[in-house]
Amino acid sequence: MITLVHGGESYLVDRAARDLLQPVRSGLTLEFNYEDLQADGLSADAFAEKAGTLPFIDAVRVLVLRDWGLLAGKRDKGAGAERAAAYLEGIPDTTQLILVIHAAIAPGNPIYKTVAAMERDKRARILRYEPPRRSDRAGWVRKLAEERGLTITPTAVRLLLERAAPDLRLLDQEIVKLAIYALPSTRIDEDAVRALVSDTREDEIFALTDALGSSRPGEVAGVLQSLLDAGREPTWLLYTLVSHWRRLLQARAIRDRGGTVADLQARLSEHPFVLEKAFRQAADYSAAELDRGFHQLLKLEEQIKLGELDARLAVEGFILEQVLSTAG
Repeated sequence: MITLVHGGESYLVDRAARDLLQPVRSGLTLEFNYEDLQADGLSADAFAEKAGTLPFIDAVRVLVLRDWGLLAGKRDKGAGAERAAAYLEGIPDTTQLILVIHAAIAPGNPIYKTVAAMERDKRARILRYEPPRRSDRAGWVRKLAEERGLTITPTAVRLLLERAAPDLRLLDQEIVKLAIYALPSTRIDEDAVRALVSDTREDEIFALTDALGSSRPGEVAGVLQSLLDAGREPTWLLYTLVSHWRRLLQARAIRDRGGTVADLQARLSEHPFVLEKAFRQAADYSAAELDRGFHQLLKLEEQIKLGELDARLAVEGFILEQVLSTAG
């Protein structure tokens, strides 16, 4: 049996992989029959050797490949993905293969196409996990809290989503901190969120985009480095930049039509103070600059999801290009 777990929401991919592997691994008699690899550079031939290894004593051998380069879309010289796909079709029934990829796989990948064909024959299954839509995030916050034996009030849910990054892994970490803060109670309310969850997300991004508009490269580099040093994930930075750039585009469009900040606030359901700052900041950029930056960010986001680009390099490259264009 082959199981492929992939998608752009790494937290859900990891949860699914964990829930899948725990019973499988505990059912083995010998640890020899379980192999779990970070497979960035695993070649087709090395894969064939590992997949063809027979179990000892146990009826099956479990092979876990994480972020396999040939499947994640990294550059492939020598048609390795095609050869691996061919090997995949002949994998013995004694091998249980579990593929874990922290990105959405391109449907044209030869390995993916083989797994999809095997899924139609019920010899494989594909599980895909993408970030929840904006309308589903509140439900996920409640679910994450309930899994830890907690209840969270509607106002606390709303405030947490306003203050924390829209990333399930980070939201879960905030809920863990809130659970400890609330002890011995199992109820999380708005006061707990206000006391514990820092409202710095928008301020950080405004600081970065303010620096970009300042034409001072040293200031930009300092702000970006301080965000990374503070533990902000590059993927979070990119996601938040996309959202912020969209907000600036809308603010610029309203400015160009002679509108006011009140018009922007009537259009968007975000905090009025955030929209007021965005309206002011949009004056530092032309509509063409914002449009170009926005589409570049969307392209980078897609490349990261496909495993074609490292998130940190993508963020740093985008910031550098913005600095150079401003300086020019």
